[in-house]
Amino acid sequence: MGVLAVLFVLATFSAMAWQRRADLLHDRQVNNERLADTLAEHTGGMFRQSAMVLSLVSERLDHQRGLSAHDPVFGGFLANVLRHASTVTAIRVITPGGHYLHSYPEIPPEGTSVADRDYVQAHLAGESSLVIGKPIISRVNGKRVLPVSQAHRSPDGRLVAVIALMIQLDHMNELFDSIRQRPNGTVALFNADGTLLSRGPFDEGLMGKDFSQGPLFKEHLPQAPTGSYTSVVATDGKLRQASYRRLGDVPVVVSVSTLHDDTMMQWEGYATTLLTIAIPLVLAAAAITWAMHRQLVARERFERLLARRSADLELANEELRHIAEISAHHLQEPLRTVLSYAQLLVRKTAPDGNSEVDDYLGFIRSGIERMRAQLNALQRYLGVAQCRPHEPVSLPRVLAETIDLLEPRLAAAEAEIRARDLPEIMGDRQHLSGLFHHLISAILERRRPDTYQKIGLSAERDGEMWHLLIRADNTDIDFGEGETSFPLLAPGSSPTRGGNPTLSLAICRKIVQLHGGSMWAETTGDGETRLHVLLPAE
Repeated sequence: MGVLAVLFVLATFSAMAWQRRADLLHDRQVNNERLADTLAEHTGGMFRQSAMVLSLVSERLDHQRGLSAHDPVFGGFLANVLRHASTVTAIRVITPGGHYLHSYPEIPPEGTSVADRDYVQAHLAGESSLVIGKPIISRVNGKRVLPVSQAHRSPDGRLVAVIALMIQLDHMNELFDSIRQRPNGTVALFNADGTLLSRGPFDEGLMGKDFSQGPLFKEHLPQAPTGSYTSVVATDGKLRQASYRRLGDVPVVVSVSTLHDDTMMQWEGYATTLLTIAIPLVLAAAAITWAMHRQLVARERFERLLARRSADLELANEELRHIAEISAHHLQEPLRTVLSYAQLLVRKTAPDGNSEVDDYLGFIRSGIERMRAQLNALQRYLGVAQCRPHEPVSLPRVLAETIDLLEPRLAAAEAEIRARDLPEIMGDRQHLSGLFHHLISAILERRRPDTYQKIGLSAERDGEMWHLLIRADNTDIDFGEGETSFPLLAPGSSPTRGGNPTLSLAICRKIVQLHGGSMWAETTGDGETRLHVLLPAE
């Protein structure tokens, strides 16, 4: 009976180990496929944005002919385009001879030529579609970039110029490295001809190398534009589980892979644990061990799901921020168009002195101005970036600089600021300067007219946090209670009222949250406004 019990336990644990091996391989493949889909969507959006920028520059060249080299007006247009394309680091307009006609933000040294670059040669050879060149070190700014170019041709098909934009590869490599599976997973971006464009982890020796003879391009891509496989890959000669996606409208391929040995090492550790548990057990212990196995599997699946969701959320948030920035900018033009055509319509159809039509036009203008103010508020709010590396910041010095900057407004408002016990903390100096500026500005904007106002600032230590208290009297606004009292876009806000304290306080709350703190408001019975700010001491 004892022998039978031992054999039964070993058979049970062996089945569990082999099932676990199959589950690990399947889960790793599913995870690779999901990450490949997400990266294909993100990368496709990046190149579609690049194609849109190239088209805008090409249209401008069609309408503004006869430009001199490095024309400042055209440079201003390039600066405006670049400001709304976050992934692009530079835009170049190159003559067929390889010389720079226009360049932003840097102007290349005189005599600099790029006639030998592959993307220039491709357009000289007649290529008219989007060309993604090999990764290069820019001869203008010395950065590692990925050129994306388009030919600008005359109506008769003659090549007039090559329009190229540069995507900074360091940022792309860092993004790929941040979302790859640890410890030995890779994320790679290939050109359709097999050239490696970007990779996480970054490897200087592999950038721009041709992998067209590897299994991905020689065996799998000819069979299907998307898929998964397990094979010895060409980049490092190791057995890997890989998933790939070829973008239909852009000549690139995204590949996600994990080292097969990592999965096997995880399985071997699991199998060793099972064997260690199984040897001393008898028949009754098999049921308990099975339950433990199920719990371990469920936990590992949950952890993988959480890691996958985090990576997806990071990419989604970045894409949403780009969409919001572009939308807030591009909606300004339709507003101007609506107002202009409304005025033209009134001139053509309404008799002179028709007060009712003038009232309607006033309503249209008022609505457009309110919407424009909301879009400007959204752009300012999105402009608050992540914190830089923290450094010691003296809050009394920051406050003194803010008071100097706001001195004309303080004098006009007859306001007095008193501060005591402000500490030195670790933070982003620029953000903390903006915090004080927006806090004081919001209070001044809602000062009761013809009244003397006192603003007090104090701080005290509260565990691991500094509690800053800002008191202000003679304000005609109730800031509400709690952290939800600072909406970004207040209903009915109008640009005719001067400032925007609601936006200022929303920006303050975002700065405080970026530092790991919190902010809330309190209004006392005697009309005194109190704003509370918690900031980490270290």
